[in-house]
Amino acid sequence: MHAHALSAARQTGDQASEAHALTNLGVVYWRQCYYRQAADYQQQALALCREIGDRVGEARALSNLGLACRRQGCYQQAADHHQQALTLSREIGDRVSEADALSSLGTVYCWQGCYRQAADHHQQALALSREIGHRVGEASALDHLGTVYCWQGCYRQAADHHQQALALSREIGYRVGEARALDRLGAVYWRQGCYQQAADHHQQSLTLLREIGDRDGEAHALTNLGAVYQRQGLYQQAADHHQQALTLCREIGDRAGEATALNSVGDTHHATEQLREARLQHTAALTLATQIGDRYEQARAHDGLARTHHASGELDQTRHHWCHALALYTDLGVPEADDILAHLAALDPATGDDKED
Repeated sequence: MHAHALSAARQTGDQASEAHALTNLGVVYWRQCYYRQAADYQQQALALCREIGDRVGEARALSNLGLACRRQGCYQQAADHHQQALTLSREIGDRVSEADALSSLGTVYCWQGCYRQAADHHQQALALSREIGHRVGEASALDHLGTVYCWQGCYRQAADHHQQALALSREIGYRVGEARALDRLGAVYWRQGCYQQAADHHQQSLTLLREIGDRDGEAHALTNLGAVYQRQGLYQQAADHHQQALTLCREIGDRAGEATALNSVGDTHHATEQLREARLQHTAALTLATQIGDRYEQARAHDGLARTHHASGELDQTRHHWCHALALYTDLGVPEADDILAHLAALDPATGDDKED
């Protein structure tokens, strides 16, 4: 439909309709997880909107371009596009677009590990969405705030925000929001050791995500469900889910999700004493996470590598990778830093003796 609209607009020389069709095509490709194609259409739409002076269309194209860049792990480009969209939305008085841009910018900051900035932007998006009655935006901001709190180890606040997002999404029939909130609430539960609750939420999310065709969300739910199985000692089920997530992330070009899945596969290999395979996966995760600037997954990869070297008795390499993990986790301000600090304290630097139980 949108392709026909684009063709018709070009034949008639209607540039406004052409820009609109290009934007819509980009959205279609984004929803189907063809992020490069989506970015290309949004770039074309952006250029045309600027040429004809369509500022509303320009803001929309910038926002959509930011989303496509983020999915490819291009965080700085994504942040730049969302910031431009935010500035323009404020200039033209489009408050819905302003709220969405604030939320999108907050999500980029979260992926970059800038949690204070992320929380600030999501709080602004939440307040504005409530003020103007933008209920989808409100549900999204609540859910994203929950994610920020979860990363920071504030699990009660995280669960509260995800539950509010879940209830609101169900009330307004926002199925994507419902599925995402279920998955993220499950992640809070397994971090608290409530594995059955977590598994139930991830499974509900996975079922719903598959029904609505959200492949990016499906990959994340698979990764989270695998994490639950691993913590329950169900290593084959964990490995199966992590591998499915890795395959899916590679198919759709979700580089951040791929880095997470690589580390998760590595963790499962380590749990089953397949140290060589674990090291390969964590090394690949470290390379990818470094390329896209995902500091959390970099730290996680260093931790995984440290544990494989530790299991092989290679204490110098163990210490090297745990020191890198500690620096990253500390800078991020996440609770995992305490675990790494305890591991390092158990290594005696004076004698090289391993005092860990």
